[in-house]
Amino acid sequence: MKKRIHALLLGTVLSLATCGASHAMSELISLSATPVWPVSTNPDTSVVYNVSTVGRGGAGLLEVTLTAGDLPPGLTVTFSPSVLRFVGNQLSTQTATMTVLCTIPTPVDCYAFTITGTSKRESITITNVVMFTPQYVATRPATLYVDNLSNGALLIRGLGATAKTYQIEATSDLANPDWTSIGTTTADGNGRFIFPISQTIPARFFRTREVIP
Repeated sequence: MKKRIHALLLGTVLSLATCGASHAMSELISLSATPVWPVSTNPDTSVVYNVSTVGRGGAGLLEVTLTAGDLPPGLTVTFSPSVLRFVGNQLSTQTATMTVLCTIPTPVDCYAFTITGTSKRESITITNVVMFTPQYVATRPATLYVDNLSNGALLIRGLGATAKTYQIEATSDLANPDWTSIGTTTADGNGRFIFPISQTIPARFFRTREVIP
């Protein structure tokens, strides 16, 4: 049977995969990870990532085991599920949740940790791209983003300093602003925080200030 050779270069990549005329062999295609914005307004010691894996089961079952490395000492990492399974000869995507448990709020994004997907014949390792130092995240000034939710409500997302508490203020007039506090929220280890806004409020402008103990 005539065979074709396909070379795939994705990420840090991969071995050559051989495909038959009618059946693609099992192969691990790609791996990626995205941080999940925090879902609470407390200092969060659980940092969550979605890990997406693309694979093809082909002539047999493809099992991909996920592991993480090079994180700061004392952190615990769990994947749910820890093994992703692919069947069939079509490319498909499976997503696992990677949860990093910290004893104190820790700026995990500041470390070049790795995530590895390993199958029977192939392995892909991706490395977190470090944008900021832990020292900078500990003192970073806050930036706000506003999301329009499907129910008409708003969600304020903030990026500030590790475990700092922020006061959210609003005004309806920037020309003559009268800033009113509408609540407080606290950043997680990576400096992320959220603040939900009721859909019943009028259009307003928002800002944040760090709460000094």
